Amino acid sequence: MTLAAVASCVAVLALASCAGKSGEVIPRAHASGAAMAAPPEASAAPAPVASSPAASASAAVAAPPPREHVEALEVPGFPPAVVVTPSHDRPAPVVIVAHGAGGRPEPHCDRYRQLVKGRAFILCTRGRASNKHLPEPERGYFYDGHPELGKEVRLALAALGDRYGARVDLQRTLYGGYSQGATMGILYLQQGGAPETKVAGVLLVEGGAAEWTVGVAKKLASEGVRKVAIVCGQVKCARAANTSRPWLEKGGLAVRVSYAQAGGHTYGGDVAPLVEAAFAWLIEGDERFGL
Repeated sequence: MTLAAVASCVAVLALASCAGKSGEVIPRAHASGAAMAAPPEASAAPAPVASSPAASASAAVAAPPPREHVEALEVPGFPPAVVVTPSHDRPAPVVIVAHGAGGRPEPHCDRYRQLVKGRAFILCTRGRASNKHLPEPERGYFYDGHPELGKEVRLALAALGDRYGARVDLQRTLYGGYSQGATMGILYLQQGGAPETKVAGVLLVEGGAAEWTVGVAKKLASEGVRKVAIVCGQVKCARAANTSRPWLEKGGLAVRVSYAQAGGHTYGGDVAPLVEAAFAWLIEGDERFGL
């Protein structure tokens, strides 16, 4: 065999070896089952350039920052909750979210993602299925009373701490409830849940406005609750909130009441900017949110 032929064989073998050791990273969409286009066929490529030990060490140290992502969280005795992780690896606070009767945790987690902006864990409870015979994506969920919701919240917080360890700051949590999640949630917090979950701020949307007395407000204040925001889109909610407001203030709580006239029973529409402003007020001064 001539020297030229030997050199040609060596080059072919080298290219085959490099192709077999590809460092290609599988895209996130492919990892989750989404369709992925086949890579183009390899054409003649330049020989790989060896990197220096210093460059390799630098690449190993410079890991990308964590990204906010959504995942299921198993809760003993309950259907899985939904968790949104923060976009940093520092200890982060927790925002607990409860939906309304017939709702699902996913859209409420999505809404709170817009409010939290990667600064905290978002823990969205699921409740019990209202119709188990429907396919899971079509099911609605509800909370079978405030003691049941309280148990689910406690177990979900424990599961969150077990999974993420020191990344989770379980002090001074926030509670956000909508409709039934607001009404059942505030009853749970008033009846022993606040110290169990270490709640410091509460956001009630279209629910929980009438469940107040001066004595209840004083009790919550003594247990660490500092702020309560009530957002309404219907007249009934607004009237109850304005009636309760002086009682909360006399009990030592900071209170914010907002009403979008004819906004309706929703997080969206004209109610949405009021929810955003109420959340911003709740976290104002909390260094963990970068404010």
